[in-house]
Amino acid sequence: MKRKNNESRHCEEVKDRPAPLAERGERSNLTSVKKSGRLLRAYALAMTLSVLVFLSGFFAVIKADAPKTLLHFVQITDTHLQRSVAKDGERLLGSSEKLLTDAVNEINEIKDLDFVLSTGDQVDVPDEKLVDQYVEITMASKSPWYVLLGNHDVSVNGGLGKKGYIKKFTNRDAINRVFTDNMAYYSFSPNEKFTFICLDGTTDKVVTALGQIDDKQLEWLKSELEKNKDKYVIIALHFPIIEPFKSRDHFIVEPDRTKLLEIIESYKNVIGVFSGHYHAARLVKIKNKIHNSCPAVIQYPNAFREITITQEESKYLSVNFKWHPVNGQELRDKSKNSSKSWSLTQGAKEDREQTIKFRIY
Repeated sequence: MKRKNNESRHCEEVKDRPAPLAERGERSNLTSVKKSGRLLRAYALAMTLSVLVFLSGFFAVIKADAPKTLLHFVQITDTHLQRSVAKDGERLLGSSEKLLTDAVNEINEIKDLDFVLSTGDQVDVPDEKLVDQYVEITMASKSPWYVLLGNHDVSVNGGLGKKGYIKKFTNRDAINRVFTDNMAYYSFSPNEKFTFICLDGTTDKVVTALGQIDDKQLEWLKSELEKNKDKYVIIALHFPIIEPFKSRDHFIVEPDRTKLLEIIESYKNVIGVFSGHYHAARLVKIKNKIHNSCPAVIQYPNAFREITITQEESKYLSVNFKWHPVNGQELRDKSKNSSKSWSLTQGAKEDREQTIKFRIY
């Protein structure tokens, strides 16, 4: 019994006795490891936060340097609205109302548009009822809709006439400022950086597909260019100055064409000439100016253009041309199969879509 008590006291003494040095060292190492682990986790967290802060700043710089959109608009041309009793062939005149309506609906799906520019031949013949119908259809546009005269819009020896045609549009919506001062040529500024100068190459004296610009209009053009030297300028007219392909009866007559081209080339702030008439797609840059021939809605390839102008660097602009075929593959095929010149009107791939970058001064 006494022995058992001695053993019990010995066990208690052993329990109370300090741990050996080796054991205490192991515990100390374990504590150090735990502290080191906490330090490593804290360091990793700090590094992660630093990386996140750096990346947020990095992406903020990228966002700040992202191309800035200066202008976003649609160019549509040669819709040739005609009565539904007309026949569909190379030109889908019988389906012209559907094509125009579909085009307006598709344009309305494009977000953040500044305006729509129609570069002539809105109707196939200058009939008052057709012009009224065109106005009614395009009133559904969510964006301002500007037009200029094409040869099919102008009657000769009576009829609606230029003044009657212009009145139909100036009564439509004063906000658009179409045909300012009831003139067949006019200008508008969609924002503080751009001015569009819309010219009239038509005549009401003779039936012709040839374009002509008289000296009075050329003087007005020079005056408008002088007033807008602090802006980027785009010239819009139905007749191309640079033909998308050679024609015997669609070009601008001489010396009008040469005079017009010389005036445009003398102003560095003119960045392009946008036209229709040939029903053909063509994009070319000559002497730091874009010559853009827009395809027709009425004829294959039955398309319009979406144009976005951005500034990526202080001395350069980029103009992106996006291709929009109008709804209806069956109609496009019908027009294509009826055409002997569909490859010309379609143009090359770079005539349909490309981004043109050029220096600004």
